Amino acid sequence: MKPLHFDILIIGAGLSGIGVACHLRRECPNKRFAILERRQQIGGTWDLFRYPGIRSDSDIFSFGFSFRPWSGLKVLADGPSIRQYIKDTAEEYAITKHIHFDVDLHKAN
Repeated sequence: MKPLHFDILIIGAGLSGIGVACHLRRECPNKRFAILERRQQIGGTWDLFRYPGIRSDSDIFSFGFSFRPWSGLKVLADGPSIRQYIKDTAEEYAITKHIHFDVDLHKAN
C-alpha cells in the first residue's frame, strides 16, 4: 500500500474536527488534509453518548459554527439534532470524503 501524505491531520470527526476541516476548505483550499476518526461515525461526543434526553448544556448558538449558524429552534439542542448538524455541515463542505474511519491511532511521528 502506497503511503498517503497530507499537509494537515485532524484527529477526530466531532464538532471541532469538522469545524477545523471546514475552515481549511474555506481559507486554505490548496492544503491536503485528512481527518482520522477512531469510530465509524461523524459526531464525536454527540455520536458516542446516545442516552435518552441527552442535550447540550450550553446554547448551540454560542458553540455552533459561525460560518453555518444553527437554524434550529431549540437553544439547548438535543444530541440527535447536534449530531445531524455536524453531519450536514460535513456534507455541505465536502468534508466527509476526507474522513478515515476506524483509525485507532496510538502514535504519530
